[in-house]
Amino acid sequence: MTDYEILYILSPKLEDAAREELIERFKKVVESAGGNAEVVKWGVRKLAYKINFMSEGFYVLMNFTASEDVPAELERQMRITDAVMRFIVTKKIENKLTRAEEARRAKAAEKAAAAAAAAKAREEAALAAAQQAEAQAASETPAEEPATEEVSAEAPAEATEQTAE
Repeated sequence: MTDYEILYILSPKLEDAAREELIERFKKVVESAGGNAEVVKWGVRKLAYKINFMSEGFYVLMNFTASEDVPAELERQMRITDAVMRFIVTKKIENKLTRAEEARRAKAAEKAAAAAAAAKAREEAALAAAQQAEAQAASETPAEEPATEEVSAEAPAEATEQTAE
């Protein structure tokens, strides 16, 4: 089964009962072949250009799923029906851009998950290092205070004298 849509324009001069009968007849063509159809009536609209000296038409959009021979039968029936002013049947296909966008989003999600995992690993490593430093500091007992070296104030003055000469 394949997805199709057909847009057709019926004469605005048709009475409502006759128009509904035609719409139902085209829908039954699809359903009798084992498909299913959904009809959307757009109503009377102005045409882009005059067809058969008429400037308006009744637009009908039918989305349907059927086997591949049904669109040809629909076209045949619409060609021999005088009330049908124009029609076009199109096969719906999956959009390649949609698939590319889905792949791009999946790749971005994987990258974000990897970044989150790396951040968590860094955080855990920092926590482990802090705990290890605390344990090491707690185990050491300072016996004596470390001696600090006294820096002579004269040492820098001697260095400046030697450079001046």
